[in-house]
Formats: sequence, C-alpha cells, structure tokens
Amino acid sequence: MSKNRSDKKERELSSKQRDRRSMMIGAGKAAAMGAVAAAFGSGLAREAGAADAKPVRCMTILYKNGPDIKFDFEYYKTHHMVDIMKWYGKSIQKFELRKGLAAADGSAPPYVATLTIWIADEEAFNAGNAKYGAQLAAEVPKFTNTQLMAQRDEVYAVATS
Repeated sequence: MSKNRSDKKERELSSKQRDRRSMMIGAGKAAAMGAVAAAFGSGLAREAGAADAKPVRCMTILYKNGPDIKFDFEYYKTHHMVDIMKWYGKSIQKFELRKGLAAADGSAPPYVATLTIWIADEEAFNAGNAKYGAQLAAEVPKFTNTQLMAQRDEVYAVATS
C-alpha cells in the first residue's frame, strides 16, 4: 500500500478505532516485552501469586440448583454474610455472593448461588472454621434447601482489563 493511501486510511479511522488500534499495538508490545523478560530472566515486577510470593487462597462454595430449590439471597446477605464477616474478621479479604443466571437458551443455571471468599490470613481463617463452622452449618436451612459443595482454591492466575 502506498504511503498516501495509508495516510488517507488512517485519517478515515474514527477516534474510537484509533484508540483501539493504539491499545492493541501497545498490548502487542507489552506481550513481546513479557516474552523477552521471561526468556532472559529480567527483574520486572511480578504479580502477586508469583513463585516467590505467598499463594492467594480462596474458598468457593456452590449451591446446586434444581426443581423446587429455594435460596433466600436477602437473608444470606443480611444475616449469614454479616455473621461470617464478624466472626472471621480480617482473615477474609473479600466475600462475593453471586446469583446464577439463566443461560442464553433460557435453561436454568446449574448453581442457584456461588460464593467466593478471598482469604487474607489462612491460619486465622482456619481458626474461624474450627470455632464457628458448626454454627454456620446449622444456619444453612434458614436460607436454602439445597446441597452445597465447598472447595479451597489457590489462585493460579488473575487477569483484569
């Protein structure tokens, strides 16, 4: 393509298109720099969760969905979540309660609710489980009639935009 045609095409791009193009070029350069740094062991700052950092832990809790399943989100938010945050204190960095949504085809979600608890202090969190676990389990029938599945996770990678 000749230089004149290239300049004309650039002028025809909208501001939004130019911004996106610049972002993509910048992302390509950043990816290339990351590959170079990885290949040559550069001293670039690493994300939390890197090999030399303490791993980030989470607890994921899934409440199965199905016919006649009930989940009282308001009760969970105003009682259960409040108790957990009070009892576990600063051992929890962040606590997310998410409501399952129907799929694009209209089918019900496999889980009525999903929780992610970001653990700030695993030792203190484990102590909270030992002290309050039975009380929390006894409260479950107050907000749902479904089974839960719980799993501890190590955050392996995080991407943000």
